[in-house]
Amino acid sequence: MWGQAFICGSLGGMLFCGKTGFAAAHHHAPETARIVYYCFTHIAIDNLGMIGTVYRTRSGMNEKTTACGALAAFTSEIASNKLNLHFDEEDIEMSMLKKHIVKATGLSTDSTNAPDLLAVTMAAYETITIDLERHARHDAEKFKERQYALFTGVQVHGPDGSDYCWLGKASLIINGVQSPLTLITNTVSSSRPGTATGGH
Repeated sequence: MWGQAFICGSLGGMLFCGKTGFAAAHHHAPETARIVYYCFTHIAIDNLGMIGTVYRTRSGMNEKTTACGALAAFTSEIASNKLNLHFDEEDIEMSMLKKHIVKATGLSTDSTNAPDLLAVTMAAYETITIDLERHARHDAEKFKERQYALFTGVQVHGPDGSDYCWLGKASLIINGVQSPLTLITNTVSSSRPGTATGGH
């Protein structure tokens, strides 16, 4: 890998660095670079399958922690009919998170039809994907020789420090054209002890 990662995540995994932040990141790469983006929101699932909180005993926590805390607070605001979409200078990222997700996905803000945390998390994932693809395509218009791989999804925090990733979408941008990226898993299974067969 050339160079170091350029971290641009915000609350909920949102991409609030905007065109200025993306331009700064891209200026650190050669004009012929191959750029990989990983943009994931996150959620917690405990050992009973309950969504939203999980014990993180490996980090020394003796009580459940929330993930994503910002998306959970957003979900609670909608359900309690206390959603505030006004810009708060003391809470800039949270203000932007709520307004941007609602605008990008049409997420219901009706307390009588309130989305649960999973639905809000998926709306965040969709919003992140839309933003990432737009910024990457914009860069590709100016740098024809660059190639881009885009991965978006949801990081899942499980019990006892276990973490997983659900890959929602993977795509490539080559010569300015975006196309799906199909990932092939090579599996190795043992038909009998000492014998392995591979397939893909």
